[in-house]
Amino acid sequence: MRDSSGDSVMSPGRPSRRIPRPVVQIVLGAVLPAAILVVWHVAAQRGSAVVPPIGKVLGVLAHPFAEPENLYSAPLGIGATVSVLRVAIGFALAAVTGIPIGLLLGRLRVVRDLLNPLISAVMVISPIAWMPVAIIAFGFASVGTVLYGEEAWRADILEQLTLAVIVVVWLGTFFPIALNTAAGARSTREAHIEAVRMLGAGRVQLLRKVILPSAAPAIMTGMRVGVGIAWRVMVAAEFFPGTRSGLGHMIITAKDQTEYHYLYAAILVICAIGLILDAAARLAHLGVSRWQRKERT
Repeated sequence: MRDSSGDSVMSPGRPSRRIPRPVVQIVLGAVLPAAILVVWHVAAQRGSAVVPPIGKVLGVLAHPFAEPENLYSAPLGIGATVSVLRVAIGFALAAVTGIPIGLLLGRLRVVRDLLNPLISAVMVISPIAWMPVAIIAFGFASVGTVLYGEEAWRADILEQLTLAVIVVVWLGTFFPIALNTAAGARSTREAHIEAVRMLGAGRVQLLRKVILPSAAPAIMTGMRVGVGIAWRVMVAAEFFPGTRSGLGHMIITAKDQTEYHYLYAAILVICAIGLILDAAARLAHLGVSRWQRKERT
């Protein structure tokens, strides 16, 4: 039915048949994953040497803490736990060091002039390139050996948190956090700073009440980027010798021993955990930047 201008109008009393947008997004988003599953099933049925049956992969996922058969690796659940802890420690260290240094870079010109050449030179190097250096520097020392010394074997999980991997994760995560923090600190409005100073605020109050809240959205952006980099760097770092568990270690071990159902299961777990980490970072960013969106309206 059309009005006098030629535009279509809805007949009175007739309910709308438009499909809700969330349903459309879910359906469209499921198309490619479903197609991949079909291709995977067909390749496995035709006896592909490198594509295991979906059922075998689901069997590994259904029993994550079962000891792997014919595979020299820790169970999938233990490996995932170790990988997450490595990322958590490296990411926490990057936040603790990157935010203060980023604030100094953003607010003090002398610090920028001092550190910018070094930061520009180091940040263009892939963090994985530092893994051999980290192994030489730290050997096979771990969080367990730092805390318990020769008794580290009693704390099996901590003994597997090798310092070399943690340092490489920290190195990959530090730069996005520090540089985004610096950008946020520089973007703080000088009018706000001067107003607070006129009210008698000291440096600590200025930092807490003005600079940090203003820089918070940029800091969260850096942390969201950083957690994604940390997760990818961790998987690659676990390919190197010296690790006895972790999702990356399971992938490389399963490849070497042709136990491909463990390889695919580890990849799926990496994907799932990565999506969870990104979703958590996105929610945290939305919560922090809510005031900024209100200010623009």
